[in-house]
Amino acid sequence: RYSDDKYLVKVKWSKILSGGKRRYSNCYGPAFIMQFSGSGLVAPCGMLFNSRFKNFHIGNIADKSFKDLWKSRRYWKVLDSLASPKFNPQTDCGTLCLQDKVNEFLWDLKEGNITLREPEGEPPMHINFI
Repeated sequence: RYSDDKYLVKVKWSKILSGGKRRYSNCYGPAFIMQFSGSGLVAPCGMLFNSRFKNFHIGNIADKSFKDLWKSRRYWKVLDSLASPKFNPQTDCGTLCLQDKVNEFLWDLKEGNITLREPEGEPPMHINFI
């Protein structure tokens, strides 16, 4: 046992048991979970921080505001590239992807495997509240 009253270990069994295999063939997760390197580099995921993946680098938060990066053509070009048939997360990505569960959900939604329920309760205070 690795947890105690001051430290909790949570194992992500679903990721481990998947064996790194993905059932989706497009990457939609970065629109919801963008990653920043220690030097401020903004990329869709940590695996793509390496300079050999420069075509996936969006910019640097030290040079531009996140809002400017997010509204830039570069941001949308990179995200469109990840969602295109040219990029295959089944072969182009490393294992234990941070966006894996987001991608699974969005893939199932796109493929019609799940449907969204009508929201219950009071509407949120802001239209973009998640």
